[in-house]
Amino acid sequence: MKELKDGIRSLVRIDFEGRVHKQFRGTDADKRFANEVAVLTVLEERGAPNVPILLDSDEETLSIVTTNCGAPAPLVTAEKATALFKELEEKYGVRHDDPEPRNVTYSQKLGRFCLIDFELSEVLPEPGGDGQDESSNASFVLRAGWFASSIRGEKHVRLDQANDDSFLILTVNPERTERFQDEGEILFDPSHLVLAVSDGMGGKKAGEFASRLLMARIRQEASRLYRKLADEDEAEAALDRLLRDSHHDLIGLAEDQDQIRGMGATLTMAWVTHEKIFWAHVGDSRLYIVRGDEVEQLTRDDCHAWHRFQRGEITEYAYRNHPRKAILSDVLGGSPHEPFPQVGWVPVAENQRLMLCSDGIMDGLWEKDIRAMLTEEGGIHETAEAMSARARKNDGSDDTTILLAEIAKV
Repeated sequence: MKELKDGIRSLVRIDFEGRVHKQFRGTDADKRFANEVAVLTVLEERGAPNVPILLDSDEETLSIVTTNCGAPAPLVTAEKATALFKELEEKYGVRHDDPEPRNVTYSQKLGRFCLIDFELSEVLPEPGGDGQDESSNASFVLRAGWFASSIRGEKHVRLDQANDDSFLILTVNPERTERFQDEGEILFDPSHLVLAVSDGMGGKKAGEFASRLLMARIRQEASRLYRKLADEDEAEAALDRLLRDSHHDLIGLAEDQDQIRGMGATLTMAWVTHEKIFWAHVGDSRLYIVRGDEVEQLTRDDCHAWHRFQRGEITEYAYRNHPRKAILSDVLGGSPHEPFPQVGWVPVAENQRLMLCSDGIMDGLWEKDIRAMLTEEGGIHETAEAMSARARKNDGSDDTTILLAEIAKV
């Protein structure tokens, strides 16, 4: 067996089948043994899903055998741990004697945070139905899968002309920020998931430079922003400030270099925490959310023609062919006027899809097609590739970028 802990109060080992063996030692070892056996028995009877299950106990050796609740979770926040122990007491009637992050583990097998070490915990009367929140979400984690594609448009006919679009996929926590490639799947609590798409503009390679600078700025600021996203008001202000500061950076760089003077970019970003999906936006890239058969565009295009279409003053055909469709009223960089970022949030549901895209997708797909394809059955890889292929077949002149993510509670 593999030794996990050899201390004054206990010896903890794990066998080859993954079961945990704990032998009690030291002061009041017999009492602590009896109490943990009693507590685990009660928790199993009351249906607690995120604690060890007692498999065997031996009063002579003061030993117990339990199921494995995974590894320590060093990145779990104090707020998260408090929520877990509160759920344990209010829903299952057990008060832990040491409600700290050190007694929180994460089980890959269960896909959730778990609680351990109940030798001094207190069993309370079984909670009744009144006031119990059966939808408590303290112990779930979030799973995300994604697929992204960015293809250069036909207007960039020469090989040396760049794709002006950029996209970004990050997980972030106080310890580290990790960037991912165009396809993947993760569990990301207590980390947050960050998704972004940007469409650059400007002569030669200035557009590519602008969009990549925005992606770099988000990555640079991600760790600092992590804790601010815990508070709704502070989160929106922090995201607003991120976009405004990025705008000023682009303006400052362009002033000193003729070849990138006037460069700018759109930015659409989704920041997913354990409970909320925050978003921030400037320009005409878009963020859609899909829940079941409902599709909602969370962002608003910063374009006068688009607003006329939304108000019903012109048809979609007239909007798509409007001579000022490509003229944006707000953008990061490009002009010295202060931007007015759109920021907001929606709660995380059991299942949802997020689509971030540049205007290459909208140029080639009618609104009804976007909504129909996003709600069709099929995986995110297949859906994203089908949408990109159809958009490019119907138009294809501009760079076409799509980032489709599926986020679910597990």
